[in-house]
Amino acid sequence: MKKINSIILTLGVVLVSFNSQAQDPNYRQNQFNALMLNPAQAGANSYNDITTLANTQWTGLRGAPKTMTLSGNFNILKNFGIGVSLLQDELGPVKSTQFAVNGAYHLKLNKDWRLSVGLRAIAGNTTVNLLDLTTPVPMDPDMMTNMTTGLQFNAGYGFLLYHKNFYVGFSQPRIGETYFKDRNMNMFVDARGGYVGYLGGNIKMGPVWTLRPNAVGRHMVGLPFTLDMNMIMSHKIGFDFGMSYQLNSAIGAILGYDFNSKFYLGYSYTYPVSQMNTVAIQSHELALRYKFNNNASRCQGPRFFN
Repeated sequence: MKKINSIILTLGVVLVSFNSQAQDPNYRQNQFNALMLNPAQAGANSYNDITTLANTQWTGLRGAPKTMTLSGNFNILKNFGIGVSLLQDELGPVKSTQFAVNGAYHLKLNKDWRLSVGLRAIAGNTTVNLLDLTTPVPMDPDMMTNMTTGLQFNAGYGFLLYHKNFYVGFSQPRIGETYFKDRNMNMFVDARGGYVGYLGGNIKMGPVWTLRPNAVGRHMVGLPFTLDMNMIMSHKIGFDFGMSYQLNSAIGAILGYDFNSKFYLGYSYTYPVSQMNTVAIQSHELALRYKFNNNASRCQGPRFFN
C-alpha cells in the first residue's frame, strides 16, 4: 500500500510537470502573447517591439503558478521577421525555462491579405524538486532524487492569415517529445506540445471606438481543452478595457493604455469560477510593451498584434 501511494504521488507530480512544460502558459492578455502562440507572428507588425508579461495565478495558494516571459519581435526585411522569447514558469515543485528563436516569411496574397509561415527552434529545461515534497513513506527511493529533463532541444511551426481587420492562426508549438532523464513517462502522457488555434479582429463601433474580440483554443492529448475569449473596447486616444473568459475556469477584467504609441501598459484581474475559488480567489497579470522603428510602408496587421 505504501508503495502504491508513492507511485501515485510521483505520477501526480510528473503529470503536473508535463502540463507545465508541454503547454504554453494561458495568459489573459493574448495580444502580448502572440509570439509565444505562433512563430508565424514574427515580423507581422509594422514596427519592432520588446514585451514583458508576468502572471501570478491563485494568489495566496502555496505552489501557485507564476509565469514570466520576455520577447522581442522584429521585421528585419520586407517580407521576413524574426522573434526571440524567454519563458520562466513555476508550478509547485516544477520549474521550467525555455528560450526560443522564431522566423517567419510573410507572403503577400493581394493588397489586403498576407499569409505567414513560421518556424521555431527551442532550447529548454524542466526540473521537478521532489526532495522538498512531504511523502507518506520515509526515505522513499522514488522520491530521493529530483527529476530533470536536462538541456533539451525542440522545434515548432505555425501559419497565420491576416488582414488589417481580421486574423486566424494555427500552430504546433513543439513537435518533438519531452522526456526526463532516467524516467520514461511516455506511457502516461503525450509528451508533445499539442496544437493552438486562434482568431479575432477589429470591428469599428463609431468614430472613436473599436471592438476587438479574440479567441484562443489549445488542445493536447491527455489534458483538458482550453478556450480563452477576450472582448476588448479600444478608444482612439489609446485606452482599452474589456472582459476575459476561460471556458469553465475563470472570468476577468482587462485594462490598458497606450502612451504616445510607444509604451503600452496592460493589467488583467481574474476570478476563478471553478471549484478553485474555494481555496484561491484571484490572479493578476501585468504587461509592458515598447514599440520602435515603425515602418509605415509595411502591411499593418490587426490590433491584436499591438
